[in-house]
Amino acid sequence: MRTPQAILVATAVGAAGIWLAERRHRQRIALDAAEIHQRLLADIATDPEQRAAWATDGLSPEAYAKSVHCNRLISFLSVKFRVGLLDRAALRVQARSIMARGETRAYWARFGAFREEEALDGIDRTFNRILDDAYSAAADGTVPVTA
Repeated sequence: MRTPQAILVATAVGAAGIWLAERRHRQRIALDAAEIHQRLLADIATDPEQRAAWATDGLSPEAYAKSVHCNRLISFLSVKFRVGLLDRAALRVQARSIMARGETRAYWARFGAFREEEALDGIDRTFNRILDDAYSAAADGTVPVTA
């Protein structure tokens, strides 16, 4: 009777190890993709030719550069939330802080719906909902707002 129990325990430990390795692998992929994305956004924000090529929705290259900087910050927070470096409470604090800035609110008003469209899963939708709540609170004037 001890042998079947030992096999069951070993199987459970092995399955947990595989699950943890898979989770860590997905986190590593998310971090690697975020690093590439951050470099791309930095290039777009700092290179006038890139800004002109990527500027959309009637934004001037300068206004687009500001949007790219907001995108960099929001994308950074998104990956931190995805891999568990921010929990919901910490994300809410960060969201209130960034939505206190007019440029971030302008970015979210313009691109927030797109971020929701491209959401892959519940983690992305939760992230977007928390940022949207902070945006709404800032836009309604229920939190301090800076220029």
